[in-house]
Amino acid sequence: MILDLFYLSLIVFAILAVQSRSLRNAVIYLAVFSLVCSIVYLLLNAPDVAIAEATIGCTLSTILYLVALKKYKIFTVYYNCYFNDESHLAILQKERDQIHRILRDFAVGQELQLDLINTATSFTKLKESVTCDVVIFHSPSGIWLHGIKNSYQYQKLLELLKNQEDLVKEGKFIEGEDWSDEDNPTDSQTP
Repeated sequence: MILDLFYLSLIVFAILAVQSRSLRNAVIYLAVFSLVCSIVYLLLNAPDVAIAEATIGCTLSTILYLVALKKYKIFTVYYNCYFNDESHLAILQKERDQIHRILRDFAVGQELQLDLINTATSFTKLKESVTCDVVIFHSPSGIWLHGIKNSYQYQKLLELLKNQEDLVKEGKFIEGEDWSDEDNPTDSQTP
């Protein structure tokens, strides 16, 4: 009976690992799969195989995968959605959800790990940050983007967002050094 539950969990974790859209989650599912495998080997009276599976499959290979993924490109996006009255809230939430979906789909298509950070930090401070790939400021007056001009990922994201005519009505897309103070959404707009 218990062995059947472990067999079932092996199938579940194998499917989760294969169907996972995130590489980190897939590695974690594989580590759990390997751990359950070692328990099954132990229940089948094969302790030497169980120890080898736990040591190599669960521990060593998981560490190697995670180290390799650390070198994997993470696409960091800071997102500030600003509204000054409740009348714009429903529209901005719908647009925000659409932007988040576009960013997730973009990251999956480019084989990047998306690190989407919602923040209330002002746009001026965010655009000066060297730790992010893209800064998005979203307000009722439009959408402003700032990214590294040489980054081909930013250029592809910019093209993708420019093609979203239903989303972008009045926003400005600012590229790298093309930044000027008149393009800046004022810091008085940011909380």
